[in-house]
Amino acid sequence: MLINDYAYSSRLLRRIVRDGNTLINSHEAYLTGVVKPGDLVRVVMPLEAIDVLPVPGDLDIIYEDSEILVANKDAGVVTHPTKSHGADTLANRIAYYYEQSGQSAKIRFVSRLDMDTSGLVAVAKNKYVHHYLQSHRVIDPMQKGYVAFVNGRMPESEGTIDLPIGLSDDTGIKREVRADGKPSITHYRVIDDFEAGAQMLSLRLETGRTHQIRVHLAHCGCPIIGDPLYNTQNNQNFGMTRTALHAKKLTLSLPKAGDLSLSAPLKDDMAELYKTLSKGRKA
Repeated sequence: MLINDYAYSSRLLRRIVRDGNTLINSHEAYLTGVVKPGDLVRVVMPLEAIDVLPVPGDLDIIYEDSEILVANKDAGVVTHPTKSHGADTLANRIAYYYEQSGQSAKIRFVSRLDMDTSGLVAVAKNKYVHHYLQSHRVIDPMQKGYVAFVNGRMPESEGTIDLPIGLSDDTGIKREVRADGKPSITHYRVIDDFEAGAQMLSLRLETGRTHQIRVHLAHCGCPIIGDPLYNTQNNQNFGMTRTALHAKKLTLSLPKAGDLSLSAPLKDDMAELYKTLSKGRKA
């Protein structure tokens, strides 16, 4: 029942047997125990220690329960530790928050964002929730909704960009639309049009390739304002000092909480960009 109905992996079940516990009607039970209608089954997950160095820092929590934490990440903050960012990441801030609030959990990211992108990032609080969200048991595949400000104007007020993306060079960083790339699909809708030759777009990903939105929009002739990698045509940045991309919406389904639809306000710099562009709104 646990494997089929609740997406417990066999590996996780073995871990629960070794380090956790299972109870039927408050009595300790084996995984092979018979469950009758009306029985209450409780699975106690193994305790885990925080696995990232706790470092204090701003943390804008949008939602939190016993299963997940969702934060509105600042631009300029790396999601998880790397060789060049070992103690100044979002993971370090979350670890510090866990430590201060008496929580003990590994930092398991369900969604991630580029350093230059702001917005919603989800973190599972245990291995089961992480596996659940990444498995086919999710009622609705996790939906990510973005807002971007671009130079230029899209060919239609709404549409779908269905173009494969792959590496453009040997650096392993920059991507491009190429025939031998991986299938990549981005849905867009123009939500505001400005006289300054810029637009505000709402975007939804059907696939999740690295730099997907940035590559697709640049390929369409509408690079994101302030994008240092894909907006290289000396376009006006309207005072924006980073890529004007924000992960605004996140829809997911949790084992206990069920379906959640979360939204995060634009960060101050993008809100200011909107004000600047609105002064010259297209009629």
